[in-house]
Amino acid sequence: MNHEPPMKVLICNFESLRTPSGVASGTAKLLRHLPCLEALTTRNAFNTPLEEREANLEARTRYNEIFWIKPAKLILMNRKIRESDLIHLRPFNFSELILLLIAKIHRKKCIASMHSNINFHLLTYIVGLEMARLFIVYNLILLLADKVVFLTCAHFENYRKFSLWKKLLEKKSSIVPNAIESHRIIDYKKQIQGRLSCIFVGRFEKRKGIFDLLTVAEQLQEEDIEFLLVGYGSLQIPEKISKNIKMIGWVPNEDLFRHYDQCQIFFLPSYSEVFSNSILEAMARGLVLLTSDIPGVREIIQEGRNGYLFPPGDVEKMKERFLYLKRNPGEIERISRNNLADAWQFTVEKQAEKYLDVYRKVLSHDQGHL
Repeated sequence: MNHEPPMKVLICNFESLRTPSGVASGTAKLLRHLPCLEALTTRNAFNTPLEEREANLEARTRYNEIFWIKPAKLILMNRKIRESDLIHLRPFNFSELILLLIAKIHRKKCIASMHSNINFHLLTYIVGLEMARLFIVYNLILLLADKVVFLTCAHFENYRKFSLWKKLLEKKSSIVPNAIESHRIIDYKKQIQGRLSCIFVGRFEKRKGIFDLLTVAEQLQEEDIEFLLVGYGSLQIPEKISKNIKMIGWVPNEDLFRHYDQCQIFFLPSYSEVFSNSILEAMARGLVLLTSDIPGVREIIQEGRNGYLFPPGDVEKMKERFLYLKRNPGEIERISRNNLADAWQFTVEKQAEKYLDVYRKVLSHDQGHL
């Protein structure tokens, strides 16, 4: 009989858990599979319904750094942290540091899951400020938290380069990949006849390769290949786009899979990724993966088995991959079967157990090595 004492973990997210983002959906998955978790989220910019066991501080933010919370919500935040055994942060902004400091005042153990890379691809003034903020937040978390969790080995190596305390990083690091819920993994994908359909899921921004996608679509207009764009963002998409592009826009997380099932190919021409949830979602629905050849992604995708890679920004190589698959439908069916099998490596049940192991080690003062 298991006599392990119950633990209470407060998982803290920047956005409410039904926000269309990988970090939010990942938190929601853990919440549904780990009874020991309760969620505390800072803001709800999309005004989405709250998950069960989710409390929201309804903070107003400006530039993702300065935020205001009503006094009653500050009391709620303090009480939730005080009542928990361990605080699980999923940080990006300065607001998470306030949660960490309050946790330390109450002498609570803390872990932090990092979900972004520090990189300066396609550098602009805003990107520079964003990366500088992440650098500061990360190093303060590394100093104060009891454990820091990364998604892949490449993710860990990215942060190692920007760590002010590299020995501390080695001591505190663990790796837990992203996850997909088992019921999302289908047994068999019926192949669609006729037009080849491709889906992009993510933020509409330059770093995600959205302009490369528009260029590829325009140059493949005569090849009977359709592109579905699912996501959101402040980037202005040109009003006149190719006739083979279908703008879906933002959809609730639970409706995403209906759009995946209309397609055979998942396309991610991003310049920087850690471990995109959308890759696992596409695998779970038997899509072929066409993605940029970048660190982190290489740890997930085996060339020729799960899909095909191309250098970021290489439009000609992207077109070559699309045309190859269009002319070889047997490859689509073969890779589809592979991805449906490989998706089972990343189920929420498996990753939840890994997080439980991290929680137990931290609470028992066992600081294992990477």
